Amino acid sequence: MKKMNVLFITTDQQQKSTIGCYGNNLIKTPSLDALAQSGITLNRAYCENPICIPSRNTMITGRKSIHHQATVHNSNLPENESCLGDYLKRKGYKTHFIGKPHFKSQEQEGTEESIQDWRNGAYDGWHGPYEGFETVDIILGHSNPLTGHYGDWMKTQHRDKINLFAEENLTPADVSCGQGVYLTKIPEEVHSSTYVGDKTTAFLKEMAQAETPFYCFCSFPDPHWPIMPPPSYYKMYENTTINTDYEPLENDPNLKNYPTVIKNYLKMGRMPDFDGGGHKVLADKDIEIITRAYWGTISLIDKNIGRIIKALDDEGLRENTLVIFTTDHGEYMGAHGMMAKGGVCWEEYINVPFIASLPGKIKRNTRGDGLFSFIDIVPTILDFLGIKEEEGLPALPYDGISQKSMIQGEKEALRTSLTVHHAKSVLNPSVSDQHILIRNDGWKLIYFAGEKGGQLYNLNQDPKETRNLYNLPEYSTMQQELTRELFDKLILESNKKPVIMKLKCNDKYSCHVMTRKVWGEELNPSLNRSDPVAEK
Repeated sequence: MKKMNVLFITTDQQQKSTIGCYGNNLIKTPSLDALAQSGITLNRAYCENPICIPSRNTMITGRKSIHHQATVHNSNLPENESCLGDYLKRKGYKTHFIGKPHFKSQEQEGTEESIQDWRNGAYDGWHGPYEGFETVDIILGHSNPLTGHYGDWMKTQHRDKINLFAEENLTPADVSCGQGVYLTKIPEEVHSSTYVGDKTTAFLKEMAQAETPFYCFCSFPDPHWPIMPPPSYYKMYENTTINTDYEPLENDPNLKNYPTVIKNYLKMGRMPDFDGGGHKVLADKDIEIITRAYWGTISLIDKNIGRIIKALDDEGLRENTLVIFTTDHGEYMGAHGMMAKGGVCWEEYINVPFIASLPGKIKRNTRGDGLFSFIDIVPTILDFLGIKEEEGLPALPYDGISQKSMIQGEKEALRTSLTVHHAKSVLNPSVSDQHILIRNDGWKLIYFAGEKGGQLYNLNQDPKETRNLYNLPEYSTMQQELTRELFDKLILESNKKPVIMKLKCNDKYSCHVMTRKVWGEELNPSLNRSDPVAEK
C-alpha cells in the first residue's frame, strides 16, 4: 500500500469570511469552494497564538508557543525543537517547503530568513535543510523581489520587472489607515502568488515520477499587508458593494472594564507600537477600498490553489493526498472599527479558515463545529498517516490531540475548550497587551496580565463581540468559572515533564536535534536502543 502524502497550504493573515464556503457570496474563490465541497470545512478552528512566527511554528511542531518558545515577532524556534518534517523524513518522506516560512526572524542577522544575510550573499546556492524540510524554496517578506529564492528567480528570469516593485511605480490608495494598499504595474506572471503556484505544481509533477511519499508545505505570503495585487485583481471588485457596518467600541456600555491596551487604542487611533497595526478605521471608504484590494489578492491565491489541485489530479496523486488549507491568523478588516491585526484576540483575528480533504476518507461537503486548535494539526496529520507511537513513546512531543475522528465525521466534538496565548509586544515591552484566553462552546474570556479589566463574551448571543461582560455582577459566576478553568489548564500544562532525546545522524539531513516529551514519567532506562538515544 502506498504511503499517504500531505499537502499543507497556508496563507498569511486571511480573515475566515473571505471565502465563499464560509458564507461570502461576493468574493470569487471557486477553487477553495471546490476543495470544501470535496471534504470538510471547520467552523471553529483557532490559531494558538495569532502572530506569524509563533503560529507557524505551532503548525510544524504541534506545540503551544509558550512551549516551543518562539512566542513573539522576531523570536526564533530553538534548535532542539522537533518538527513534523524531521520525523517524516525518517519515515521515508520527501519533505519540501515552498513560499513564505517565517519560522524565524527576518530582521535579525544569523538566521536562514535574515533579509540582510540574503542581501549579503550568505545563502547563495542554499536550498535547505530547514526546520524539518529537506529542501526549501522560500520567499522573504511581502512583495520583496530581491531576497530569498523568489528574489533569485526574479533576478535571473525577470530582471526587467524588478523595478515595477519600486516605490515610484506604486500608486498608493486613498486610505487613512492600514499598512499600505497599492495599485501596481506588477504582472500576474511574476507575482509571489503565481510563483508559489508554479513551484508547487512543478514539485508535484516531480513527485509523481519519483513515487516517493511527500509532505509539502505550500505557503502564500498574501493577503498580508502591503496589499499589492496585479492590476486586474486590484480592480476585480471595484463595482462590488462592500459592507461597512460595524459596532464602534465606544458604544459598549461596559467600556470602563476593558483592559488598558484597548483604552489606549481608542485614544491613539492604533494599538501602541504593536507589530501589525490594529489601526482605527477613520472612514467607511477606507474599508471599501482596502477590502476590494484584499479580496483581489485572495482571488489570485485561489486561482493558484486551483492550479495546484489540478496538478494533483493530473498526476494521479489526489486520491492518496491529504490536503489541508488554513492561514496563520486572521485580520480585522473593519470589524470593531479596526484594520490590520494585533493587540486583542477578537474572533476575526483568531478564528481562522480550515479545510481538509482526502477522497474516500473524509466525507464530501461536510461541516465541523467542534473546537479545533492549531496544536492539533501535527497529531491529526500523524493519525491520518497511521503514525501514533514508537516503542511506547509519542511520535512527536506535541501538545494537541488528534482530531481525525471529528474530521471524518465519527464524532461531533473532541474538545470542550481551548486556549489562545498572545505574548507581550516585542516593539514596546511597556505595553500591557499580554493576555491569554479560554474559549468553550459558547463563552470566551480574555485575561490580561496585571490588569483589572478584561473581556468576557457570550458568543451564542453576541457573536460579533459588541458587549463586554467582564466584571459585571450578573456574570461574575461565569467569569469565575472560566478563569478557574483557564488557570487549571495552565497549571496542569506546567507540570508536564520533558524528556530530551536525540536522533542518530544517519545522513546529512538527519542531524537535527529532536525533543521528545513523555508527560509525567521518566524515560524507561530499560529501553536499550541506539535510535533514539536518551540524553541525560
